[in-house]
Amino acid sequence: MASKPTSVNRRWARGPAPAGRYLRPVPAGARLAPGMPRQRAVGPGALPRGENVVRVGKYGRGREMRSKKDPEESMEKALELFNRLEQIPELPRFDGACVDFHKEKPAVVFIPWIPMIAEVKNEELPRFLWKQGVRRVLVDALWPGNVGILMELVNSGVEVWVLTRASALHGWRRKGSKKPKGLVQWLRKWHPEVLKGFAEEIKRDVYDAVLLRYVKRRYMMKVTMAYLVCWIAMLLWRRARKEHQRLLNQLSSLPISDEEKQRRIELSKAMLMDEARNFVEIMRKHHPRIDELFRRLGIEDDLIAQAYCCEIVVEAYGSKTLAEFLRKLGLSPGNEDNEDDGRRRKKFIHDKQARFALNQLVLKVYRLNPKREQNKVKGRSMKVAEEIWRWWEKSLEAVQPSGGNPE
Repeated sequence: MASKPTSVNRRWARGPAPAGRYLRPVPAGARLAPGMPRQRAVGPGALPRGENVVRVGKYGRGREMRSKKDPEESMEKALELFNRLEQIPELPRFDGACVDFHKEKPAVVFIPWIPMIAEVKNEELPRFLWKQGVRRVLVDALWPGNVGILMELVNSGVEVWVLTRASALHGWRRKGSKKPKGLVQWLRKWHPEVLKGFAEEIKRDVYDAVLLRYVKRRYMMKVTMAYLVCWIAMLLWRRARKEHQRLLNQLSSLPISDEEKQRRIELSKAMLMDEARNFVEIMRKHHPRIDELFRRLGIEDDLIAQAYCCEIVVEAYGSKTLAEFLRKLGLSPGNEDNEDDGRRRKKFIHDKQARFALNQLVLKVYRLNPKREQNKVKGRSMKVAEEIWRWWEKSLEAVQPSGGNPE
């Protein structure tokens, strides 16, 4: 009886086969892959002369020869996961389509009322959603690569929501934390039967699109055209600010003349001022009363301080209360000692770039020296943040009599 043919590694390279544990005998009657030479190994671990050998992977035959799962099979399993999650009544549900974007691959779209999962090219996504009758959509992230698509969706009348915390699905890796920090961790703790059979592949895009439907409301934000336009201007301002600071750091160590350093600094500063002016003008267009905030803070004549202030105003989008806004800026009180490693950990996750903008604004508003008066920054940051929030609430009340965020 002939032996079962041995699987062949696709990474086979022509030439003498290496000796040692990477060699396996080919059973009699086995067929090698086309183009694979029959080699005889040499060296201390070589097999006896006359044995046919093939090379297997460094990490073992099973791991390296594992074939990719068929996309249709993955989509069928994702629909099975959807059916299981629908049986959990305490889970929230987003009433709309869910989209998982990817920079180099098509977006994965999940429409629960059909139900249907499809891979759609990013540029074809607005037309696809319109044909399917989607009027409400939740996307997994907002980044420069997909902001144009989101603007097109908003212009077409689709209500667009964005996930504001990436850890809402799979959580953060935190040592010593016993509470589930994401939806998947929560399911593993309270409903492990739902994830049975999905342990190794739950982080795939096709499953993320399904899991987005069950994210808590506080981890998503409705975006408008005004927000997207201001967000783009803020990105350009931040890029110019970082490049200017990077140039200053490089020039401080380069052996060039002072005249050359000054020339480059002036060019970079001109670009920085231009981006700041553009950012502030766009904010004035969408928030006509923002000059009132500038007067309250005493920064009417400081363009850079105004740009920092506009950053914080953009970050106020999506915050429903002052406490939530302060947490986003890293100002909520209360640190706790971690008993496992003795380190102090914050109870909240904050936006580091927004916190940096607030610190820089405080230094300019109160004319503080960052080296000698750093201890005064935190207390006065709270006052500036509260002043910005009061202005933000009044500006929303002028648009909506009931107040609150425009959602």
